[in-house]
Amino acid sequence: MPLEPPVYDPPIAESGQQHSQAWTEYHQSVSDALATVQAHAGVTDGSDAAAGQIGEYMTATGGPVALTSGSVANVASLALTAGDWDVSGNVQFSAGAGTHTFFGAGITAVDTLTAATFPSTALTQAISPATRRVNVTTTTTTWLVADAGFAGTVTVTGTIRARRMR
Repeated sequence: MPLEPPVYDPPIAESGQQHSQAWTEYHQSVSDALATVQAHAGVTDGSDAAAGQIGEYMTATGGPVALTSGSVANVASLALTAGDWDVSGNVQFSAGAGTHTFFGAGITAVDTLTAATFPSTALTQAISPATRRVNVTTTTTTWLVADAGFAGTVTVTGTIRARRMR
């Protein structure tokens, strides 16, 4: 609700007060709104934002996890508290010799896929899925996931990161 000055209420001159009660309340409302803006301004001293503040940053690493061809596996997770978060991550696949048809990764669901003709020798493939907005009202676990199509062995490690946006 926008703050509206009480222009209908003239200053009080004869009572010794500078402003009427309506103007005093308006000035307090402006002061409170400015304090709220300042409290959400973020940090400027190089320190971390505290839990619950805009800019709060969390990270977790997981793996190694052995994959089953064509099955999505959880690599790492974060318990996000209520709020609006941008979540990103990266996954590194370590594939043994064999056939490799695709590698995929994502936040909660596979959304970034690399399909190609890969060499049949051992290889390493890294994928950074798109950043995903996660807006939750209660603490919710968010996962970094991976999938691959292969004959042979594939293990994955990964890091999931989240920053509170508001």
